[in-house]
Amino acid sequence: TILRGHLLVLLCLCPNTAAASWFPKSLPCDVIESSDDVSLFVDCADRRLTEVPREIPTNVTNLTLTINHIPHISKKSFLRLQQLVEIDFRCNCVPVRLGPKNHVCTERLYIEDNSFTSLMYLKSLYLDGNQLLEIPRGLPSHLQLLSLEANSIFSITTGNLTDIVNLEILYLGQNCYYRNPCNVSFYIENDAFYNLTNLSVLSLKSNNITQVPGRLPSTLKELYLYNNVIQSIRENDFQNLSHLEILDLSANCPRCYNAPYPCIPCPNDAAIEIHIEAFSSLKNLKILRLRSNCLRKIPSTWFKNTKELQVLDLSQNFLAHEMGEANFLRLIPKLKELDFSFNYDLQVYPVFMKLSTTFSSLLSLERFRVRGYVFKELAIEHLRPLIPLKNLTLLDLGTNFIKVANLSLFQDFPALEFVDLSWNKISPSSESDQGSFSNSRNSANYFGSARLQDTHYFMYDENARRCKSKDKENIPFISFVKEDCRDFGKTLDLSINNLFFINAKDFQHVSSFKCLNLSGNAIGQSLNGSELQYLKQLKYLDFSNNRLDFLFAAAFKELTDLEVLDLSNNNHYFLAEGITHMLNFTNYLPSLKKLLLNRNEISSSTNKHMNSSSLETLEFKGNRLDILWRDGDSRYLSFFKNLKKLRKLDISYNSLSFIPPGSFEGMPPQLSELCLANNKLTSFNWGQLIFLKKLEVLDLSNNELVNGPRELSNCTSTVTRLILKGNKIKKLKEHFLRGAFQLRYLDLSDNSLTTINKSSCPMDVIEKLDTLILQGNPFKCNCEAVWFVWWLNQTHVYVPRLATDVTCAGPGTHKDKSLILLDLYTCEEDLPLVVLHSVSASIIICIMVIAISNHLYFWDIWYSYHFCAAKLKGYRRLPSSGKCYDAFIAYDTQDVPASEWVYKELVTNLEDQGGKQINLCLEERDWVPGQAIFENLSECIRMSRKTVFVLTKKYAQSGHFKTAFYMAHQFLMDENVDVIIFIFLEKALQNSKYLRLRKRLCKGSVLEWPTNPHS
Repeated sequence: TILRGHLLVLLCLCPNTAAASWFPKSLPCDVIESSDDVSLFVDCADRRLTEVPREIPTNVTNLTLTINHIPHISKKSFLRLQQLVEIDFRCNCVPVRLGPKNHVCTERLYIEDNSFTSLMYLKSLYLDGNQLLEIPRGLPSHLQLLSLEANSIFSITTGNLTDIVNLEILYLGQNCYYRNPCNVSFYIENDAFYNLTNLSVLSLKSNNITQVPGRLPSTLKELYLYNNVIQSIRENDFQNLSHLEILDLSANCPRCYNAPYPCIPCPNDAAIEIHIEAFSSLKNLKILRLRSNCLRKIPSTWFKNTKELQVLDLSQNFLAHEMGEANFLRLIPKLKELDFSFNYDLQVYPVFMKLSTTFSSLLSLERFRVRGYVFKELAIEHLRPLIPLKNLTLLDLGTNFIKVANLSLFQDFPALEFVDLSWNKISPSSESDQGSFSNSRNSANYFGSARLQDTHYFMYDENARRCKSKDKENIPFISFVKEDCRDFGKTLDLSINNLFFINAKDFQHVSSFKCLNLSGNAIGQSLNGSELQYLKQLKYLDFSNNRLDFLFAAAFKELTDLEVLDLSNNNHYFLAEGITHMLNFTNYLPSLKKLLLNRNEISSSTNKHMNSSSLETLEFKGNRLDILWRDGDSRYLSFFKNLKKLRKLDISYNSLSFIPPGSFEGMPPQLSELCLANNKLTSFNWGQLIFLKKLEVLDLSNNELVNGPRELSNCTSTVTRLILKGNKIKKLKEHFLRGAFQLRYLDLSDNSLTTINKSSCPMDVIEKLDTLILQGNPFKCNCEAVWFVWWLNQTHVYVPRLATDVTCAGPGTHKDKSLILLDLYTCEEDLPLVVLHSVSASIIICIMVIAISNHLYFWDIWYSYHFCAAKLKGYRRLPSSGKCYDAFIAYDTQDVPASEWVYKELVTNLEDQGGKQINLCLEERDWVPGQAIFENLSECIRMSRKTVFVLTKKYAQSGHFKTAFYMAHQFLMDENVDVIIFIFLEKALQNSKYLRLRKRLCKGSVLEWPTNPHS
């Protein structure tokens, strides 16, 4: 169709496109311009979007919004985007059973009427996987492709399609089946599609449809009705479809034996009923698929008018007997591909496969597949009807449980390019059975427990589109033989058989094959260089998943033209101790360019070096270099050095925790690509890179590195791609990329980087990068990131998923937001404003501190000040202020010992000796006779500078003491002067809290007279 041609042109232009740099960096999409500036592709797939981004360029032509969470489309959603040619809006609300279980969509997509009407250039609209209940209203009349698969639409009427009469391609499949149930029959109104006069492709697969829709438009070229419940095809169902080229009626009455999905056969395992004239109008039919319909007979009348038929799929039926007759084949001479796979009869294991002589009439046949016929022996007489087919290039006989196979028969098929004998039970031949493989074990029905090579035949729908791909019907058959193997030419696949050893004569007659797959055969042989002597032209040999014993260095030496050798997963003997392992067999393979030794657990080698003058690529993944390169053991440090032309070395998954000194000196001189991914490296001696003069790619991903190089340019001047993703790097060194002008690709994703400084990545270096990958790092969105954010917003360097996956880990307000959205103006410094803010803030804080302190701690501060001042200044006589006495002595005058102590000790020492130094006031001597005791006591305390209490136990309990103490304490309260001094003649008031506090605060005012003062 015209539309498909247009899309093909766009896709062809994509490889020559470059990432556009003029769009806003906040756009959460990839933008690609076509080289001719005609198309602009904007890819917003899988970006966790909840609305259509407003930053999308208005001149976009192809917009992809798949795998997001946009719940609503309105008239404004695409109003600005008037140049749109294609909208891919799939998988924004995938049905529950089809979608991810960690994000179940419970609110189906809502599309307002006429949301797409204004898009005058829109030709393709994909709305699959959105739980839509009906075809959107108001679609533009010029729309050419509409895809509505995997929704909840199970009713189609003429009114649904009146707006889109120019439609050319319509996909309505998967709206009603076991993974997207509708619990009703899919309803299609008669003549619903009749007015779509330009319709060329219609898909109604997996919809629980019970009959072919009526009056389909005559313009149809492709019709897909597979995986429905159509039990009968009537005579007139395809009557007017003379232009139809592809018809798929598979799995309407399915063969359910061994089906790995819910499968409901037609009643009594009946076959689909197809009228003998049903295909009579299909004169241009090229592809017919009748897979899994329980067919037991193929009437010749079906094909009397289908002379142009090129592909016929009859797999998964019950046609083993029909293959012995097959009269209908005479009517389709242009057939190029025929598939009879999995037509075996249950509980039957015939000796050979029976093919009708009518197969010889298929002179145009190129591909013939007969998997799952299930028979014992393969010989030339069984394939004789195919010998005249000079165009036959592919013969697939896999999964047949063949026990005996004579490979010499393929000499009669010179055009064969691919022979598949995988998943059989072929064993090596005995000496008496030269040239053929045999198996002497008893016959049995093995098929019931068979493992299937692939799911091409046993998937519910191998052509179903995925959310990440728009690929539609007609996905080609996929073989498990590696594609680069088949590129060499003639290929023989003998993988997964019982070939436990190689007999040279078994391959005597297949010398023309260029690719041989022997993987998965449990071959435990010690090859000595003679087993494959007849395969001189072999270019590719797959020996993976066996048990080879590398005893002889001459292994494979007969294969002088061999270019690729796959010996992966041959770890059986490498796990044993003390066994010879000769790995220098490469020295005898002069044409070998690629060697795969992956997952062999190689931890020892009899040879200390591998030698080759031709090898360019060595994959050494999944081995034990950590043991070969054990610290202190230098024997294997030059293990790869003699591989003179080696350019690519992959030593990932080797459990390396460090790279020993000298190992890089022992690397091949031409090495340009080194992969050390998925090891356990905690550090890396970057200085050793100086020995790798031609290294261009260095992959250190998924290790445990905490640092990058101090200065990459000092270590290497040749590396253009540096991959450091999946490590634990927290900070780049100050001069990380200084002078690294050759670097073009840098991957720093999934590390622990919080910021990237200008000194680490100078502008003149990072501007030369083509790609910089940063997602998965916990960037801090503070003012330290200003320069980096500014650079990201103005650079032309491609940073994948910049707007959605390069996000902030903090601070809180920025968490999980895009790094490029950091407001740069908030970090600008205005010096006058900064000074004014600092001064005003300081004044306010000081005032608040002083006010609060004065309110809460004034007395404490005042007391502490005076206490400290007194401590520093010591005792000084108080200035005279009208006080008559220096001290009033309060004591118990009735206590003779106390009175004697006052007069003999206190008065004598303070007043009498050396003249009168201190004037004391004593009760018995200085009180005014006749005056009240209270007045005398008050007057003496008021007229004295100090009040001294001479305490005994008795006096401390007396009322006289208490009265005098309260008066002296009142003096403290009134005049803020402490006048009290205690002298203890006896231990009294020991539990007084007041005295304890006084001893701590004013120790000099509490004195104790010793019991024996003369001691």
